[in-house]
Amino acid sequence: MEDARLDESKAEAARIEDARVEVPGLEEARAEDLEEIDTIIAELEVSGGRGNLILCVVNAPAYRDGIIRALSGRFKAKVIPVEEGEDVIKILKSGDFGGAEVLIWTMPEKLTDELADALNNFRELFYDAGVPSLVFSSQSFLDDVIRIAPDFWRYRGNYYELKGQDQGFAFDAINALATSLRYQSKEDLLRRRRINEYLLEKVKDEKEAAKILDELAEISYHLGEYDIASEYFKQELRLGEWLGDKRGVARSLHNLGIIACETGDLESARHLYDESMKIFQELGDKSSVAMSLHELGVLAQDTGDLADARRLYDESLKIAQELGNKRGVAISLHNLGVLAQYTGDLAEARRLYDESLKIAQELGNKRGVAISLHNLGVLAQYTGDLAEARRFYDESLKIAQKLGNKSGVAISLAQSALLEEMEGNLERALDLIRQAETLFQELGSPTAEQARRDRQRLEKKVVKR
Repeated sequence: MEDARLDESKAEAARIEDARVEVPGLEEARAEDLEEIDTIIAELEVSGGRGNLILCVVNAPAYRDGIIRALSGRFKAKVIPVEEGEDVIKILKSGDFGGAEVLIWTMPEKLTDELADALNNFRELFYDAGVPSLVFSSQSFLDDVIRIAPDFWRYRGNYYELKGQDQGFAFDAINALATSLRYQSKEDLLRRRRINEYLLEKVKDEKEAAKILDELAEISYHLGEYDIASEYFKQELRLGEWLGDKRGVARSLHNLGIIACETGDLESARHLYDESMKIFQELGDKSSVAMSLHELGVLAQDTGDLADARRLYDESLKIAQELGNKRGVAISLHNLGVLAQYTGDLAEARRLYDESLKIAQELGNKRGVAISLHNLGVLAQYTGDLAEARRFYDESLKIAQKLGNKSGVAISLAQSALLEEMEGNLERALDLIRQAETLFQELGSPTAEQARRDRQRLEKKVVKR
């Protein structure tokens, strides 16, 4: 049994060393991550010849593996994938580390009770080993450690949290509003807004008013006016509560969760999704339950709980397929593609984006088409096919501009800026990223910070030229 686990350890080390998907080195890491990694390297050098326990949070496995490869080029490292607590105890007690200068442990996605007990009760072994240990885990795993293995957490040396690789401005997992507004252009949205604003002033029936508020909120959302959308959804929520309309209340809560997610308030988003899903379940509304599962999957992915994210996406996809909900199927396929890209499986990501794109085209869902085209462009750029990437970005941007989708326009401009930078067109890249940063700021999007960093980097490059 022990030999089998050691073989698995060697296989994991070989997988990281010889990964078929090329992960850029540390020169592609975030600036703040580079500072943290430099500190980790310094601490490992100082710790040489004695035990130490260093914890490091990295949510994306592909990014983690890139860091491990870089560290393995600096130190003689033994990479140990952990599945069970017994793995940790036996390896540390054996004292046979093959002359390694550093032990690098990769924790599983979930913390089991058995592993928590081992970490808690045998934590001294990390210091007795005489070799520093660098333990990689996701944020979700670490949260569970702090909760159920607090002695291990308190016994650590230093702790580092790496944000993740700047892979560009891909669309993240798509949020699914609890409504399905069909439109063909920004002009169409503005026309419908004018009509609904007029109707809202004239309508006397509260149920009709709720429907109008819902459409006004969605129009504002698609135009990137999140504050206005939020106010309309809140009015709809209050009206739904007054009417005793449980389904309407749940829909409003769900949609407010999406606004919270878009503006970076993940805790509020989780609370709102949980509330809405509970009501949907009570009503037996399977389609809406699928939407809630989907959004909870997005939050799980954001905290590095990839196993839970995959489970939630798969559950949502299964319900959508059973109900014949093609729109829901397309969204779930896209999000599974994002998850595959996040973990470095680019071939699987491309397959899933292609499937999602095909369905969006069949449904005439131009917003979905633009999103899939953009992410296919990111994959093309990532693998060096810059001409193909440019074609995808241009198509996606054109659609986003026609739809008045401010978020889509900002993401396409920002990613196009990175493409121009790769081709040496620094002035053009700087112009594009400035436009994107302005739009992200108008949206109140946390992505504005990433755009700011890229703008500052490009400004320095232009000055040096």
